[in-house]
Amino acid sequence: MAFNSDYNINNSYNVNNSKPLINREQNYMVDRKLVSIHSEDRDITKYPDPSRFSITLPQPLLNVQSLRLVQSTFPLNYYVFSTKNYENTRFRFTYPLNGNAYCAIIQEGTYTPCQLATELQNVMNTLVPDDSFVVYYDPVGSQIWFGNTTNSFALDFDCKLEYPETLCNTSTIWFQYAYWGLPYYLGYNKFQYVATNSATLLPKFNYLQQTSPGGKPVLYAVIPEPERVIDIDGEKDIYMEVEKYNSYDEIYAFTQSNRSSYSNNANTGKVNSAFAKIPLDPTTVQNSRNLLLVNFVQYEPPIERIAKLDFTFRFHDGRYVDFRGLEFNFTIEFNSLRPEILRNKNIRTPAMIAL
Repeated sequence: MAFNSDYNINNSYNVNNSKPLINREQNYMVDRKLVSIHSEDRDITKYPDPSRFSITLPQPLLNVQSLRLVQSTFPLNYYVFSTKNYENTRFRFTYPLNGNAYCAIIQEGTYTPCQLATELQNVMNTLVPDDSFVVYYDPVGSQIWFGNTTNSFALDFDCKLEYPETLCNTSTIWFQYAYWGLPYYLGYNKFQYVATNSATLLPKFNYLQQTSPGGKPVLYAVIPEPERVIDIDGEKDIYMEVEKYNSYDEIYAFTQSNRSSYSNNANTGKVNSAFAKIPLDPTTVQNSRNLLLVNFVQYEPPIERIAKLDFTFRFHDGRYVDFRGLEFNFTIEFNSLRPEILRNKNIRTPAMIAL
């Protein structure tokens, strides 16, 4: 049998097989899928707290090569002071000095400095019989001052208070260097501060008359003055965890318990602890294009299948975010690799589109 010499045979194919094998080429197409997730989409009966919840995707996504948080909208007026989440609503004081000890509890929420000073003063005066405490916010020095018009007293900021309502991940808050309790937010350390009536040590604000709001001189004040300015603006960033897909590494918050690790130059961080770091900045739109959300995560080899996502929203020290029922939403980008047969196509672009 003669063959036509013009007929070109590709020797890579078996002509005797009715289903010849095609050489596998490493050609893939990136398939981009955006998934919008709202906190109200979760099963409310199973996940009443939006700081931790799971969702099932509308369809399983296969061969996922990368993930990215491309958009997020979070509330900015979340609570700064919370009993069960942050353990920062209580402090103890002794009045008069060597007398009874009282536990003062402020209302949960968010305060301006002046509102917080008024709250502290009223709570303390509710507990004592003579309504003699004066709490003043110094707007120039950004400090909170405690005074009394009748007797000496002590602020027992070295006393660890119990929070039976607390969540499981906040058990070590007291041992942290920062945000360990209400006194830290007020600018104080873990000491007992004893009031003194020495005229040379009393705070003097030249822009005010040296009397209390009621007209009586403040005879006793907390000495020494606060070590720091008040810090009641709340956290500036939220850490978003996506179980099994985290890529951020974090340094552990310094605490009294891990002090030896820092001294010995041991590993003091957690690998793959978070998926994204979300800034709480009301002046900017939070999306990946303005570089505020730098969280592009690649996986090699690609993830075979993703059907469910488990989220956790917390601060750097592990405290869960107390959203107080405020909803939020975000969008995650999934980039999947789809195998394809390379085709050379000549595509004509109409003149109007080219313009």
